[in-house]
Order: sequence, then structure tokens, then C-alpha cells
Amino acid sequence: MGGAIPADYDPRFQRLADYLAAKAPPGKLPGRQHIDPTEIPDLLPYVTLIEVVPGADGDLRYRVRLAGTQVVELLGVDGTGKFVDEILTTPEGATIIRTYKDMLLSKEPQPLHGALRAHGRDHVPFQRVAFPLARDGVNVDMLLFLILRHGD
Repeated sequence: MGGAIPADYDPRFQRLADYLAAKAPPGKLPGRQHIDPTEIPDLLPYVTLIEVVPGADGDLRYRVRLAGTQVVELLGVDGTGKFVDEILTTPEGATIIRTYKDMLLSKEPQPLHGALRAHGRDHVPFQRVAFPLARDGVNVDMLLFLILRHGD
């Protein structure tokens, strides 16, 4: 895994990047099966795990498999089991979702920061890094997000 974490990002992002790099098989991406939640308990409230779901028409959708408690607080909704496009319904959300496909192709972590509206909330400043996961080490089938309210 390459993809540099911006220097001005919270150190927890680099710590997760280092953890995933250490868990990955040589020359491959880590898969969900390589992650032991007991090894990163302080990060779990800020983690979201999203499954890449191929549609019958060839389009991709993204289903939330896990949303950490602090992510739920940030977004104002527990998206577990829902598709991301059902949660991030604003134009800003649609823009964010479009970046997921870039990560599937690049297979590199993707930092993003900005302000997000979700379910009637004002714009909330956030930083996140999304990390691609691949059960087979090659084909991205999950995205692991670390999401922090900017300034927390």
C-alpha cells in the first residue's frame, strides 16, 4: 500500500496506515481477514467498513458493514446495513461516493477533508482516509475508513 497520509492529518491516520501495511501479504493489499480489532481498539469508534457490492447492471454500490460510534455521532445516523448513497444524500455526499471508484482502480489509500452535511446537520468539518482492502490481495472488495471530526 502506498498513498501518503498528509502531514497535517491526525497521527491516528498514519498509525492505521502502518498497521495495515504490516498486515498485508508481501506485494498485496490486506484483506478484512488480516485485521484484528483487538489490536486497534482506540481506533474502532472512528472506523467505518464498507463493502463493495456489484450490481446486476455492472454499477457498483457501497454497503456499510460497520459504523463506529464516533462516526455515527458525526453523521447523525447509524448507516450499518444501508447503502452509502442512502446516507450521503446531498450533492457533497454524491461527490464523495464518486471518489470510491478511483480508489478501486488506484488501490491506494485516499485522504479527503472538507465539510459534510448529513441528515439535517450543519456542515461538519472532517478528515478521513479510506484504505482499500482485498480478500484476495488484489481485487478491492471492501473500503476501510478512518473518519475524524476535524479538530478532535
